[in-house]
Amino acid sequence: MLMKNSDLRTQGRESLRGNYLVSLANFFIISVIGFVLQSFYSPEFGNSVAEFTSNSPVLTFILSMVTSFIMALLMLGLHWGFLDIQDGERMTVGHIFLPYKFNPIKVVSYTFRKQLWITLWSLLFIVPGVIKTYAWAMSDYIYYEEPELLNREILAKSEALMQGHKWRLFRLEFYYILISLLPLLFWLCGLLYFTLTVPEGSEQWIGIGFIWILAGIFVVLLLTAILVLLIEPRRNSARAAFYTHL
Repeated sequence: MLMKNSDLRTQGRESLRGNYLVSLANFFIISVIGFVLQSFYSPEFGNSVAEFTSNSPVLTFILSMVTSFIMALLMLGLHWGFLDIQDGERMTVGHIFLPYKFNPIKVVSYTFRKQLWITLWSLLFIVPGVIKTYAWAMSDYIYYEEPELLNREILAKSEALMQGHKWRLFRLEFYYILISLLPLLFWLCGLLYFTLTVPEGSEQWIGIGFIWILAGIFVVLLLTAILVLLIEPRRNSARAAFYTHL
């Protein structure tokens, strides 16, 4: 039964009761793992492994692909956790490692197939890539509930479920995206106001403006990071709730 987006957001928020801190911990763990893995092949980190791989583009590419798959599997497990809490179960840190226990070869194959086609569609034009992303938005949940399906069947079932619902899911998630962009929007409005009101040729005001811009960028990045951290559990929970009502 279809529900209004506002009701789905409410259900997602209610499902997070008692699970919110664990979901934040899972996001944090995934971020740390991604940071550590990236440090192995990014020369910016300056370790011996990064220095070695920087001289080998092929090795850097291989390591980046391995990192992408590891991160994709962790995120897949996180999505499964958000689906479980819709049924009243508790989310645990173990959720993010579930894909490594459920036929990891098939999981990697599924992830590769999905990401490859989305990338190819995106290379053609941005819009087809976005459309395909939303068409397959429910595939992670379908995989969890029906692991016996073939990978192509999982993607096909998601595409069938999302017929006529892609725009609705986009509107559901755009609400959270807009909230995360609020610091940037306020900063841009302040910058526009400053630009229109500063006296022309005033070097003092130009200096103050430069400092204000730099400080504003730092504050915007910090507030955006905090908002994303607070919003992502709600967005993911609302998306899982969306799937349960298709």
